[in-house]
Amino acid sequence: MPPPLDSLLRSRRVEDRIRAVQMLAHRDTFAETSKQSKTSRQSLLLRALSDRSNYVAALAAEALAHLDGLRDEGDALAQMVERFEHLGEDGLRRDPGCHIRAHLAFAFGRLEYGPAAGALRGGLRTVQIEPVGGVPFDTGAHLRANCALALAQIRAPDALRDIALLLFDIGTPSFSDLKYNAVEPRKAAAQALARLRDQAAIVPLAVRLAHPMGESPEVLQECMQAIVSLEDPRAIELLEPYLAHADEHLAAFAALMIAQTRAPQAPALLRGVIERLSDQPLQAAVLALTVLRTPQADDVLHDLTKHPRKAVRRAASEVLQEREAQRDAAAQTVDEKLGT
Repeated sequence: MPPPLDSLLRSRRVEDRIRAVQMLAHRDTFAETSKQSKTSRQSLLLRALSDRSNYVAALAAEALAHLDGLRDEGDALAQMVERFEHLGEDGLRRDPGCHIRAHLAFAFGRLEYGPAAGALRGGLRTVQIEPVGGVPFDTGAHLRANCALALAQIRAPDALRDIALLLFDIGTPSFSDLKYNAVEPRKAAAQALARLRDQAAIVPLAVRLAHPMGESPEVLQECMQAIVSLEDPRAIELLEPYLAHADEHLAAFAALMIAQTRAPQAPALLRGVIERLSDQPLQAAVLALTVLRTPQADDVLHDLTKHPRKAVRRAASEVLQEREAQRDAAAQTVDEKLGT
């Protein structure tokens, strides 16, 4: 018979404590062993959250985010916030890599725990430079990303302001030669602004798209998606210039976003960008025409089958053939259900 989980958590062996937390993380496994312990799953994970091994504590934080019923446990959530703030007071020593706080931030967002807003704002400003493979690295990037998303999920007061600032967080003079300007926090900021469902969030996104200042294509794509998600009535003004971007993949992505707006001028704009694209970006832009589902878009698609460029003709023909195959499959399914 295996030892009780609370005994495993008191073991001096890190391997035992890791095994205990892993068992606690899986409800079925815990149910099989729960008769051996009078301590609740929640209490055991909270104890593990303060384990002297950062790895064990991070596993516990990750498990707590998915714990059923924790949403209604105010005392437990308050303990998690207290632990988050304690770790942040000396992050380099208490939480190297920011793994524990990153998991806790995810938990606060998933559980929509509003009182964690203050702690999340602290995490949003965390820059933690430490050596990774002998190279100075900002391990706080993932933490900042999770904090931004969590602030949006809990609808924290002034979240828009805090998240918008992160969207423009591209480094500081002190660490300009480090990997501080990781794209993850800025990508998360764009996603978080979309999750707020606040029309005011269009402003920082519009500023970023109108003045990219060498921003990463990954971040710009997230900003485009957010603008479309927020149903900006002037989205085309921001997206159309990217159709001429030197990065063909970014241009094709802009074409897809324009298609998603269902704007009347979308078919003509997509036709224009298709003229200069090649390979995968060309295929993506042609496929974007099918998103529109309008007679005008269909006319453009059929017209492209007669284009002077072989690659364009092939891409258009393949899209039309695929669409026809899908229609045939759908019709066959209906016939089978009707018994004909």
